[in-house]
Amino acid sequence: MNIISCPTCGRTEINIIGLAQEVERRLAHITEPITVAVMGCVVNGPGEAREAHVGIAGGRGVGLLFKQGEIVTKLSEAELADVLVKEVEEIVKKQKSEARSQKSE
Repeated sequence: MNIISCPTCGRTEINIIGLAQEVERRLAHITEPITVAVMGCVVNGPGEAREAHVGIAGGRGVGLLFKQGEIVTKLSEAELADVLVKEVEEIVKKQKSEARSQKSE
């Protein structure tokens, strides 16, 4: 797994460091090739989040959830980690299921 996160700057309007650390900790068990973006602003965040399998781009106490390049929903800052982790785990589960299906063909 590859987590992309911004280094923070004056545009960051969520606790991006804490969020990135929590996401990294909660997804440490993931070994599949998946890219997760945890971005802290509306300037560069959407671009990075769109390029990842799944990602968030923070705003003023909120964040947009992106999946496969598309905006899925807008969430409160408090919801971001839980929803992002759930999305990653669902993607990995789907990847594993598809891999098993291909092996059995």
